Amino acid sequence: MTARRTYLFPLPEVTKPVGGVNVLLQIIEVLRREGYDAAPLYASPDYAYGFWHYTGDAFHDPALASLTNPFERRLTRVKQKLTGLLPHRKGANPLRRPGPNDVIVAPEFCLTEVARVYPHSPLVLAVQNGFGLLLARQWDKTGSVMNKVDAAFSISEACHAALRHAYPGPAERITLPVDQPGLDYTETKQRRIAYMPRKRPEQARFVADTLAALPELQGWDLTPIDRMTPEQVAATLREALIFLSFSEQEGFGLPPAEAMKAGCITIGYAGVGGEEFFDATTGIKVPDADFAALIDATRDTVTEYDRDPARLDSLRRAASAAIGAKYSRAAFETTVKTAWAGLDAALGPAETTRGSKVNHT
Repeated sequence: MTARRTYLFPLPEVTKPVGGVNVLLQIIEVLRREGYDAAPLYASPDYAYGFWHYTGDAFHDPALASLTNPFERRLTRVKQKLTGLLPHRKGANPLRRPGPNDVIVAPEFCLTEVARVYPHSPLVLAVQNGFGLLLARQWDKTGSVMNKVDAAFSISEACHAALRHAYPGPAERITLPVDQPGLDYTETKQRRIAYMPRKRPEQARFVADTLAALPELQGWDLTPIDRMTPEQVAATLREALIFLSFSEQEGFGLPPAEAMKAGCITIGYAGVGGEEFFDATTGIKVPDADFAALIDATRDTVTEYDRDPARLDSLRRAASAAIGAKYSRAAFETTVKTAWAGLDAALGPAETTRGSKVNHT
């Protein structure tokens, strides 16, 4: 029988939507459809991520619970406080201890600790935020973790640039799918301003409170997008005429890109990763962290739209078309397949001959 390998993705057991987890689960789904053995790997047998409709196999390995970096220690304390509140599916994740043909796909922020837990497993580095590489270096006390990486991939121009400086080995590039179901361009909008307060929460609160008090914005709703399912996010973006971007040190910055796709006038920060799509042709970008400029730009945009919406409607139509063309589902699936062919080749042949342990869906 032809030797096979399984790609296992250690994922954090989070209690709120995380864009990076959504992306990795989508990559797993594409790989499984293409005939690869791939699955998420959690620390708990009953954990289920509740913010993406993943229906394939998932496994658990208690060894992941021993991660000891500062981020994980903080998560452990939070999880202890939230006992009984974590999403779960009782006993649904069978035990899986990685074997010789299991490849670990490690997110960059926990690379050092994953490499410690699985010192003998082939390792693929998944870079969804170049700033996470700084954490990997901070926690790499021996300075050798990058020598353990067999191959890598990134999901944006900013991530790929950071990866080139950190890792000299084989590196592939995947294009993110912004064109999600429900994010269709919407012509008729409500007088609503949506924003995500997770990044720069103090700024988000101040900006929202200030805008709500401006006479020019009376009659406008300010809607925070927080702890929503993908369907709820899409519905909010379809309704909102304006989206405020508080992006900060992003690998890509999905929220403003998704807002553009849904036809929102997007105002705010590119957050480094968003520089590849956020410019004067797709939105109203303001200098990073300049919340006063963000308030002024929002007030001016509302005033202009009420006076004559033609220019701004043209801007949001063009932005939606540009995002949809560059970051389509087809482009995502094509680049995942191309990237994995390269990663698979870089890893070389599987070590032993055995059948698959993962059922494809």
